[in-house]
Order: sequence, then C-alpha cells, then structure tokens
Amino acid sequence: MALPAPIVALAGWAVPGLGHWLLGRRSKAMYLGGLILGAFGAGLLLGEGYSVASMKFPYHWWGQLGAGGPALLADRFLGLRPQGHTIDRLELGVVFTTVAGIMNVVAVVDAYTIARLRDGKG
Repeated sequence: MALPAPIVALAGWAVPGLGHWLLGRRSKAMYLGGLILGAFGAGLLLGEGYSVASMKFPYHWWGQLGAGGPALLADRFLGLRPQGHTIDRLELGVVFTTVAGIMNVVAVVDAYTIARLRDGKG
C-alpha cells in the first residue's frame, strides 16, 4: 500500500531524504539526504555548534527549520548554550545550515509531487 502524499512529505521534512526513500527512489534519497545533511553538518562544524539557535538567529531559523529533525535537535541541544568566545566562521555556518533547510524544503516538495502523481492526483 502506498503512503499518502502528506505522510511522504512529513517524513521527508523530518529526516532529509526519507520521503524519496519511502517512494522507492533509494538513490535519489541517499543523494539528497547526504547533500542536505552534509551541508547542515558542515554549517554546524563551521559555527562550532552555535550556528543553529532560534533565539539568536530568529530570521535564519525559519530557513533552518526546513531541515526538520536535525534543526530541531540542534536548536534544542546546541542553541541555548552561551557563546563565550568569538567564532570566525559563525556567519558562514548560519548560511550553510539555512541553505540546507531550504534545500530540504525543495526535496520535500519534490517527494510530495511525485507521490501525488503516483496516486493520479497530479
């Protein structure tokens, strides 16, 4: 039984690449998931874990939130820590994590569209 398009989209938002995986597009799922999670992880590394903080970067947070579960976890466990030193590449880390979130939104829309077309509701 095929999953409904909204469930595929929600899964793809929560875990980047999972929506395509559930649709049976394994290669695309691994490519997109690796790309998105890689960019998000690179952003966290560049910002030394401080690049995802909804309270500190509220406007960027809306883009980062597109990455779903990884963004929620990073904000919860890393976002509230006090920053006691200057981080040279913090802004670059914020940009990387934000772009990763936006890329995941595009992947979610793609998975949703594929699921709708598969169901004949295109």
